[in-house]
Amino acid sequence: MRNYYKIVLAAVSLLLVAGCASHENFAKHYDTWIGKNIHYFTASYGYPDTSYKLPNGHEVYVYEKTRIDSYPQVVPTFGYGWGGYYGGMMATYGTDIDYKTCKLFLEVNKKGNIVQWGSRGNNCVM
Repeated sequence: MRNYYKIVLAAVSLLLVAGCASHENFAKHYDTWIGKNIHYFTASYGYPDTSYKLPNGHEVYVYEKTRIDSYPQVVPTFGYGWGGYYGGMMATYGTDIDYKTCKLFLEVNKKGNIVQWGSRGNNCVM
């Protein structure tokens, strides 16, 4: 019985932690990187997917993550078959696709320090 309570407690804890992912946590995390050198960031997160120079001499590092989930769906329909209408429902199959993306932009000054960051996408959560 004791093990049952431990399993239930672990499951509830996992659900609570999973429910805490938010853009607010994402923002708090990347705010801590402002003022730090980009070399420490790349040591932790790897090289960026792309980068470009700004007219003011700063460089922008872009990190992108994309996730595509597909879920099968069954759509009930009424239809006609060989020999006329057949009663009941027939199932047609389709797919729901969930496209999640997040782009992280880190602006780095000439000294190599992160001066600001921004993000774009529907999955910029942590």
